[in-house]
Amino acid sequence: MKGKVALVMGGGAGTGRATADAFAAEGASVVVADINGDAAQQTLARVEASGGEGLAVQADMSQTDDVQRVIETIRQHFGALHMVSNNASLGVPNKPVTALDESEWDRCMGVSLRGVWLCMKYQLPLIEASGGGAIVNIASISGMRGEAHQSAYAAAKGGVINLSKTVAVEYAKRGIRVNTVCPGGINSGGMAFYLEKMPELREKTLSAHPMGRLAEPHEVADAVVYLCSERASFITGHDLVVDGGILVRSNIIDI
Repeated sequence: MKGKVALVMGGGAGTGRATADAFAAEGASVVVADINGDAAQQTLARVEASGGEGLAVQADMSQTDDVQRVIETIRQHFGALHMVSNNASLGVPNKPVTALDESEWDRCMGVSLRGVWLCMKYQLPLIEASGGGAIVNIASISGMRGEAHQSAYAAAKGGVINLSKTVAVEYAKRGIRVNTVCPGGINSGGMAFYLEKMPELREKTLSAHPMGRLAEPHEVADAVVYLCSERASFITGHDLVVDGGILVRSNIIDI
């Protein structure tokens, strides 16, 4: 990936930070965008400490002006964009569908689905002008099977999956591949916060994964970087599941 430019939207922590690290390890220049500007700078510092180069930009991926500013910054500084991980998302409290507030639904959709669409809307022309490349959108197994008490999040991630497939078809002959990575539970700050609020779910969450553990952020990041690499040159419109076996786990037989 030397000579290539990668963008990580939501790269300030967790999987996004691990993805920035992984792109840098492959030799790419890395642009880190995050709503938390300090966190983006911290990720960039890690990239630079490992011998890489890049930029940090504070941006909310649900806001048009912010997304446009990220793309224009990349255009001015590097003149090209080749690889993207649209990583940022926003969950909602665990609630039955009838108890979910309209504002909670709208906030989740605004970042987790509209934000992905908005990012691709402005990323695609620059990637095409750069000679092509790849986009990986972070979805979730919740978007593949639904998730009780997470109706907005599951619907948003299901939307990301089908939006990605649509764009994959539209750009298949234009040199841009579009795929999703669909994780299960990830050992990150977001999951830690979730389990702290409901400690009784910790063992259930771990046991739902046949491997008996959560994914480490770098394991998801490696899947993203693979899909952006030339090793995945004939893969587009695909949903790569990184879930430790949740989707194939038997609900009857405990192994």
